[in-house]
This record gives sequence, C-alpha cells and structure tokens, in this order.
Amino acid sequence: MDTAFPDAPQPRIGIIGGSGTYRLPGATVLATVDVDTPYGPPSGPVTLADVAGRTVAFLPRHGGDHSLPPQKINYRANLWALKNLGVEAVLASSAVGGLREGFGPETFVVTDQLIDRTWGRADTFFDGTVADGVAPAGVQHLPASEPFCPTLRSHLDAALAAHHLPYAPQGTVVVINGPRFSTKAESRWYVTGGADIISMTQYPEPVLATELNMGFANLAFITDSDTGHDGSDPVTANAVFSRLKDAQRNVLAVLEATVAAISEDYSPRPLMDPEAVRTIMALPAVREAATI
Repeated sequence: MDTAFPDAPQPRIGIIGGSGTYRLPGATVLATVDVDTPYGPPSGPVTLADVAGRTVAFLPRHGGDHSLPPQKINYRANLWALKNLGVEAVLASSAVGGLREGFGPETFVVTDQLIDRTWGRADTFFDGTVADGVAPAGVQHLPASEPFCPTLRSHLDAALAAHHLPYAPQGTVVVINGPRFSTKAESRWYVTGGADIISMTQYPEPVLATELNMGFANLAFITDSDTGHDGSDPVTANAVFSRLKDAQRNVLAVLEATVAAISEDYSPRPLMDPEAVRTIMALPAVREAATI
C-alpha cells in the first residue's frame, strides 16, 4: 500500500510501546509524523526511526506521557495509522500480571492466545461505516483462532533465548477493561478459564492489526502476581512501574533483535479479504474523532 507520506522513509515494521516504553533511546530518528485517520487521532505522533538498520514506525500506546488509560486508547486509529505508513509487521510490548505458577514477576511471555473480557471498545473496522465516495466494506468475519502471528512470535522467542532472559514461549492473556486491577475472585475465575497472564491492552490490538492484514506479536513482561496468589503483595501501580523501569533495557534489546530478524520479504497472513482492507484504508481521514 502506498504511504500517505511519500517524502518520509517507508516503514514495514511497527512497534507499539506499552507502559514504560515511550521512546526508542539510542535509535536514530528519521522523521516524526502526525497521521490523521478516519477514527480520530492516534495516541500521538509516529516516530520513524532506524532500528537495527531497518526503518521502524514507533507509537507509544498510552501517549508520550502515559496520559491515556487502557479503555480510552484509540486502538483503531493507532493500527490504521501504522498501516497507512506502510507497516506490515507490528511488534507490541505490554506489562502484564502473572496468574499462575510458572508465570512469575520479571518473566517475559510470547503470548499466543487471548481471552477478551473488555467491554465498550471499538474492536473492528468493519462496523458499517460509510463515507462519501468510498464503497462500503460490507460485513467481514475475521478468522481469529490464532490471533498472534506465528512467524513474528518465533522471532521474539529466538531473541529472548539469545539474550538468556527468563520467558515462557507461549501463554494465554486475559484482557480486562481497567483501569482498576482485579479482585481475588476474578483472578481465580480467569485461571479456571485457562488464562496465564492478565493485561488491560492486548485487546483489540491483535485483531485490528489482523483485520488490516498486518502481522502482530506481543512481548509481555510480567511485573507482578496480580492479586498475590503466590503469597506476594497484590499488585499496585507503583510496583508495576518500578519493575518496568528496571526491565526497559531488556525490552528494547529484545525488540531490536526481533526487528533485525524479520526478513525483508516477510509477508503477513492474508486473513482478511484484501479488497475489504483497501476499502477501509480508502476512508477519508478527519481531524476530530469520527462520529460513527
């Protein structure tokens, strides 16, 4: 897809920075662009940077100063903006809580499944939006049995192993609305449903990326044991950000190694009708939040 910014270097890889990851220190910044979308503004300007010799589009999920709570993030605008710039592979970082043995604090997880327990979030591009001069995309049903790209997951796995970091090569994340943390009863319930870790942001990012035929993989870092199933103190925001601060060097190192490993001819899984994707990307951008 042609980028809307022909004078800027075109990125094929995007990074969505989670809590604590608001910039790419050490990377060479090539440009900073404001992207207007049909869904209103994304979380902030997109930074185009040289990472491991590749042009990468970087966007902090919560904004540059962590001003956006999980349920207020404009996920559709974020993913549309990256696709509009030419991105085909999206790597995301996220802070999560561990729910069971084997998923303890300071462990990374290459998530492979999700359970959605959010509500009220705009979680599809195919919601009947109609714009003058653009044919409607129609009803589309996304195959979502494998919501995370296996190829990108394998690169994250290899990068974690090469850096000798403790990690789980797979894990199911349950996604709650936030911004509050869970009760003990809720945590026990999520475990009985098969969840290993818990997040507030890993839905709807993966499915929105896949609806636009972009690959998506998530690098999760466990900051806590949620409500303290292992005898530790229940999670607090201060504890989360303290551990994230210490982990940033490793988070960035793994992301950089993964970017380097993605081949120039990487091709995402075509799980959505390409013509439907072209229709969504042809929607006119607006300055203010769209009324749907």
